[in-house]
Amino acid sequence: MMTADVMAAGGDIRLERLTALADRAAALSALEEIFFASTSRTEFASDADRAAFLSTWTGWFVAEAPRDIWMAVAADGLVVGYLTGCKDSAGSVELAQRIPKYEVFADHFAAYPAHFHVNVRPGWRQHGLGRQLVDRFAEDCRADGLSGVHLVTAVFARNVEFYQRAGFTDACQRGPLLFLGRRLNP
Repeated sequence: MMTADVMAAGGDIRLERLTALADRAAALSALEEIFFASTSRTEFASDADRAAFLSTWTGWFVAEAPRDIWMAVAADGLVVGYLTGCKDSAGSVELAQRIPKYEVFADHFAAYPAHFHVNVRPGWRQHGLGRQLVDRFAEDCRADGLSGVHLVTAVFARNVEFYQRAGFTDACQRGPLLFLGRRLNP
């Protein structure tokens, strides 16, 4: 089983693939809870609108790349963070159709083929869990022979410094969006 142990927030945390968890439904419920606690969008016209928003940002990953979803799990079983990953940004046509502005940085996908989204439960942030999830996914991508990993965020987002500290130093700005890339192989 692919597991990494880390210390954070005063307890043992293990990183596990979604597919390795015994109770996948509970893990996905926790992912949804963390997602909505982390997103800046707080109002929805209906439950269907809320579900569609979640599906836009997590649905493809759950259906098509569940082995590339990493969960941070506390000793008591509480899921305290997650990372959804895609190892083939250029080849993920359906994902490109779902996520707004996905194609804006397509010219960088060859050098940085993998991308991800990471969120940590409030109260568990600022303890290194996000970095552990990012590093675990990057190592997984490196083991698969990928040359780089990237993310897209807003130019003035508070997470930019976090990603720069995590080695995402190759940057490209287009409008309000910022592409950050991390090379995996020298």
